Amino acid sequence: MRKRIERFREYLEVSNAQEIARRLFVMNAFDGTLTIMGVVIGAHFSGVVNPHVVITAGIAGSVAMGISGISGAYLAERAERRRDLKKLEMAMLQNMGNSHYARASEFASVVVAVVDGISPALAAAILVTPYFFVPAISMQMALYGSLLLGLVVLFTLGIFLARISDEREISSGIQMIIVGIFTIIIVGILSRY
Repeated sequence: MRKRIERFREYLEVSNAQEIARRLFVMNAFDGTLTIMGVVIGAHFSGVVNPHVVITAGIAGSVAMGISGISGAYLAERAERRRDLKKLEMAMLQNMGNSHYARASEFASVVVAVVDGISPALAAAILVTPYFFVPAISMQMALYGSLLLGLVVLFTLGIFLARISDEREISSGIQMIIVGIFTIIIVGILSRY
């Protein structure tokens, strides 16, 4: 088992998959958060009074984002990596299909795809959590709780980005919150019509 873990670490290093996965995690968690914020606001202004409707829509949306992310990222990443492998084969004048580099490339495609699919689904799942507490709390409170969780997720993503780029964490988190608030306002205005 230890050898396998070491091999996977080596694959990640050789393929540079960590950087790609990190970037996709943030982008897609951001997408998932804003999408579900839009769903809960739209449900609220549409007069939905059944929390099950919001939960089902949120989970269905997160599953769809997850499937889309996994399949789309895998196919795109695999195509890019296979192209790079073919270029390398041409430069080296030999078949590298069974090489360490080829295995690392395939592993990287899988890792990137999983991260791409899980991040929006995870973010979306967090946002529907307050609706599980209705009727102990009102639908209005579930909406506020969901939006607050969304802003917390965005703030956390901002901190994560700041640590990567060695910038100010609070400032980066606030920038993400501003995008979230802007989304709430725009979707709220559009949902009233």
